[in-house]
Amino acid sequence: MRKATQKTSIGFYNLENFFDTYDDPNTADDAFTPKGIMHWIKKRFQRKSKKIAYTIQHIGLEETDLPPVLLGLAEIENKRVLKNIVKQKNLKAFHYGYVHYDSGDRRGMDVALLYQKDWVQILESKAYPLILYNDAGEAYRSRDILYVKAAVFDEIWHIFINHWPSRREGDFESDFKRYEAAEKLSELIDYVYYEQPDAKFVIMGDFNTDPDDPHLAELVSNRNLWHPAFELFKHHQGSINHHGDWHLFDQILFSRNFINGTGLRYDDFKIFKPQFLKIWRGKHKNQPFRTYKGKKYQNGYSDHFPVYALLKRN
Repeated sequence: MRKATQKTSIGFYNLENFFDTYDDPNTADDAFTPKGIMHWIKKRFQRKSKKIAYTIQHIGLEETDLPPVLLGLAEIENKRVLKNIVKQKNLKAFHYGYVHYDSGDRRGMDVALLYQKDWVQILESKAYPLILYNDAGEAYRSRDILYVKAAVFDEIWHIFINHWPSRREGDFESDFKRYEAAEKLSELIDYVYYEQPDAKFVIMGDFNTDPDDPHLAELVSNRNLWHPAFELFKHHQGSINHHGDWHLFDQILFSRNFINGTGLRYDDFKIFKPQFLKIWRGKHKNQPFRTYKGKKYQNGYSDHFPVYALLKRN
């Protein structure tokens, strides 16, 4: 077992359409296959696996001497992708396991949790579907909310991994979908609170909205949560850039007992944006070095920067 340090980190990373190379007849993944319009071949898949593993290895490493003990992920297709990430040489020494369920998302995009087995024991997990309705009143599934109950350094944590519906249809047109996601998450939090009033919560994800969103604000206020991303957002920092504007869609929220309770306590929240994750030059300089720009392959990492929080021992 590796030696524990005074500080530890947890994080979240949207991996930008990380599909395997196989066609799944049950999902709309045809574009990301060797014969698809993205020409997603095995060589490109392996390149991205190595890049993502290298990135994970360095998140929080400077402050804690370890990569994150917990890392939420979004936009991964299946367990095959996760297995390929954790077996990379950069991560083998950290003994990562993963929690994943196939969701009913049309494209097959899921959320997942990586965890270091040396420090984390999974006690319970479940994927909760998010059911939405189109204009015709027909039900369909968006990305699940992943719940994991885990013993982290002998503390019991309740972890929720989210990827709320996108803004592709427009901010106003898609707002009701994120409202439904916020309502579903609130119900799940309340259920745990009912069973355990002193529960420790970690809520992370790509919320597809900034920290000042009213749905997030209501969630934070009504469940007495701590929202550290808000401070960075006020200073115009972001994890994703859209048409030149920075947004902080990737966030980590905590229950208040991470501030004033016992055990591991919140210390800081950061965006991980070293130079190797950035575009080096041109009009998009310092934006995330992504895998694709439209249909054009860029050989980058992701269109999101990872975010992470530092925790210190009491």
